[in-house]
Amino acid sequence: MLKVDNLNVYYGKIHALKDINFEVKEHEIVALIGANGAGKSTTLKTISGMLRSSTGSITFGNEDISHIESYKLITKGLAHVPEGRRVFLQMTVEENLEMGAYTNPRYIKEGLEDVYKRFPRLLHRRNQIAGTLSGGEQQMLAMGRALMSQPKLLMLDEPSMGLAPILVDQIFDIVKELHEQGTTILLVEQNAGKALEIADRAYVLESGRIVLSGTGAELAQSEEIKKAYLGG
Repeated sequence: MLKVDNLNVYYGKIHALKDINFEVKEHEIVALIGANGAGKSTTLKTISGMLRSSTGSITFGNEDISHIESYKLITKGLAHVPEGRRVFLQMTVEENLEMGAYTNPRYIKEGLEDVYKRFPRLLHRRNQIAGTLSGGEQQMLAMGRALMSQPKLLMLDEPSMGLAPILVDQIFDIVKELHEQGTTILLVEQNAGKALEIADRAYVLESGRIVLSGTGAELAQSEEIKKAYLGG
């Protein structure tokens, strides 16, 4: 579904991504793990058109999307839930969700029913201003808003960041459920243990390079990964 070839991204003179190559197959969960500053979020921003690579290509389906504007990628089935949630703080929960379906307004009613079934807490807060929600509720809202676009590929950037352990478990249960229902997921996550538990495959980034790859189970058992990311 997604193929990334030879990405090199710069922030001024800083070489943030160095010859990045990976792929995501249909119906997989693929995780990108690594420390802060490794290039995980930069990778997602480049795929979703917010940053540009100086080399290489990004293929989604059978189309090169390397130079397509971000807002057009939504119509192709690519959704990005950014780090920090980025919900519209002055709008209600339901208004935020409706914004997620702006490319397909006929889906709003059906989409809202689906999101509220998946996130019952949002149903109870549908008329509440998004800026007054807790961090966990804002994360659910950001995910629900992305699902309103009926994505083929859902990219999640640090969905567990700043959440209490019980909410982290809930978010990962939702990710697993989405996967079981057929959504392909590219997951960026600092919580390597949780990410590897649910990932079909994973890639490890260090200083802008992919240094290891394998199945989630293989990497979870790697002594190198245990020492660096799992507290082993």
